[in-house]
Amino acid sequence: MKKILLRCFVVVVFLTNVFMTCSKMEETTLKDNKTKVMKHNYIIVNSVDNTPVEVEVSYSVYRTGNSENIVKTERKTTPFILGGEEVKIKYDSLELSFKGDIRSNYNKIRREFMPKGADYLYINNLSAVDLEYCVIGNEEVEYYSLKEISNLDISNKNDVNSKKMLKWYPTPIYKGTSILYLLYPKKSPQKQVYIYWKDMEKRDGLKIATASYAKSISLKTPIFGEVRLDSPYSLNKVLELYREEFTNKEQLFDNYEFYNNSCYSFSEESLRYSTKGENIKWYGIISAGDRLENKGQLYFINICGRSKGSDYFGEKGYY
Repeated sequence: MKKILLRCFVVVVFLTNVFMTCSKMEETTLKDNKTKVMKHNYIIVNSVDNTPVEVEVSYSVYRTGNSENIVKTERKTTPFILGGEEVKIKYDSLELSFKGDIRSNYNKIRREFMPKGADYLYINNLSAVDLEYCVIGNEEVEYYSLKEISNLDISNKNDVNSKKMLKWYPTPIYKGTSILYLLYPKKSPQKQVYIYWKDMEKRDGLKIATASYAKSISLKTPIFGEVRLDSPYSLNKVLELYREEFTNKEQLFDNYEFYNNSCYSFSEESLRYSTKGENIKWYGIISAGDRLENKGQLYFINICGRSKGSDYFGEKGYY
């Protein structure tokens, strides 16, 4: 009897391994070590007591005509903002397939934290005062294509064209607009756009969508989302929003979906909750005399992806 049971166990294990092997997603490199010029996100730095102090920064930038990035090192006085400049990244183009069927193509960045590498950055606090910093996304705007819109679960598809419904956009979101546009209004689309939206209600503690549609919002002067912008936000004002978010408020969001949920009184949707357990830091403190080095915790390259700071971007799905 024991021998029969043992043989049955062996057969089950063998068949399970065969099934798992046959069902495994396969990742294939289509082309490796490609290059592309992208841009840095922005980083605001100030002393915690708002006194002017000296800071040394060093990061990689790309200049047209060069074959590789160069290192830019300079001393700055707080408050200041850095970033927004071009940088050349290296990446691989990959293909994901299942049982021979291609499911998606995407790119994977090659992280390089050494000088001249796209992710290279340090901020050296030369003062006797703590610094605080925050990261503002500088992602490119991308709109859903007509084909993608036709596959969305929205009730007003005919109202939307291919240059108006946001797919990717700068993050985080504050009161219905990208923080970036409150600093630099001219970087916005300067038009009415649509976002994917759900009317929600809570039943037995669960989120229930009662309707889904493309919602029109303004991203043009002077109205940005819920904000009337008569003049651009100051660096200190933006830092204050991040400080409040990571202290006691829920007002910055990783995307429009989480912002949408918050508008229907769903809590723990904001940035400090959505990034829990992740390595990415949107806001932080640099102690007096200390130095912050990017080792992957700073979202410094404006890659558009489902997860901020992810190595993957430019996904095209074929499911």
